[in-house]
Amino acid sequence: EAEKKRQAEEKAKAEAKAKAEAEKKRQAEEKAKAEAKAKAEAEKKRQAEEKAKAEAKAKAEAEKKRQAEEKAKAEAERKKAAEAAAKKAAAEALNNSIANEQERIANAQQSDQASNSFINLVKRAVEDRWHLPANADNGLVAQVRVRLGPSGELLAASITRSSGNPGFDRSATQAVEAAAPFRELQQLDAGLQRRFRDFNLKFTPGDIQ
Repeated sequence: EAEKKRQAEEKAKAEAKAKAEAEKKRQAEEKAKAEAKAKAEAEKKRQAEEKAKAEAKAKAEAEKKRQAEEKAKAEAERKKAAEAAAKKAAAEALNNSIANEQERIANAQQSDQASNSFINLVKRAVEDRWHLPANADNGLVAQVRVRLGPSGELLAASITRSSGNPGFDRSATQAVEAAAPFRELQQLDAGLQRRFRDFNLKFTPGDIQ
């Protein structure tokens, strides 16, 4: 009886142990499954996030490309419009230039003639009153700056390039002072008057330029 009872207890212990081990194994399997499932879900989430990032990046790049294309297109249109405007302006300027060419030529010739006439008159008037010093060497050169008022009156006659001979320089400025005023300045148009209110005369023993 005692042996039988002991054996029954041993059997019960063995069964309990086996049951406990089976439960432990089951729990371990359940835990492994849960961990595997969590890992799979985490990987799935990571892949979804990577995919979303890649799609967002692709979308941003596509938008950037579209904007660049729009900008390039706008720039091309602006450049085309600018070139067209420039061509039109150039054509209009050419037409205006051609239309006014004869008038400009005539005015230029008239201005040149008036200029030459006035400066020649000044040179003649100054030469008539120039008393060349006896000791003047043929190599002497002096330049006199002549400044006139609106009516041709002399404001100043000053040496801007000395000959190195004070007497020669003084004779040049005195000749200009003696020949002034140059009333003929008033006969020139406004532009030429401004031009000839300040000019230079070059004195050499043989000529005034």
